[in-house]
Amino acid sequence: MNRPLLLLILSLLPLTAVAAPVISEFLADNASGLTDGSGRRSDWIEIHNPAPTAQDMTGWHVTDSAANKTKWTFPAVSIAAGGRLVVFASGEGVPDAGGSLHTNFSLDADGEYLALVAPDGVTVAAEFAPFPPQREDVS
Repeated sequence: MNRPLLLLILSLLPLTAVAAPVISEFLADNASGLTDGSGRRSDWIEIHNPAPTAQDMTGWHVTDSAANKTKWTFPAVSIAAGGRLVVFASGEGVPDAGGSLHTNFSLDADGEYLALVAPDGVTVAAEFAPFPPQREDVS
């Protein structure tokens, strides 16, 4: 097979390797930093989409329990290509009045497990097992 024809065929094949979202930053002791849609300061987790296309987060999970990988599930929400999404780890489990997302758990500043899990409930896209003790207002 000649090289130009092979390159044409390869260019028509779908790309299967897509960059998965990751936990890019978190804050487990938020005393004077970022506020949620209701003006409160809760722990928070930032999810980054490194892909060149938007990432549908519907059905993805964030957890602070290695034994319960599906502890909190993202509702219908997307992250723009190269974008970031902050989820507050307040323990409330429902969006606030301003539309900010909230997990049903909070983070332990003394350190604990934290993971981002794919919709299958098994595949871990990013994990801290455990993250080390945290300082106030340092992410």
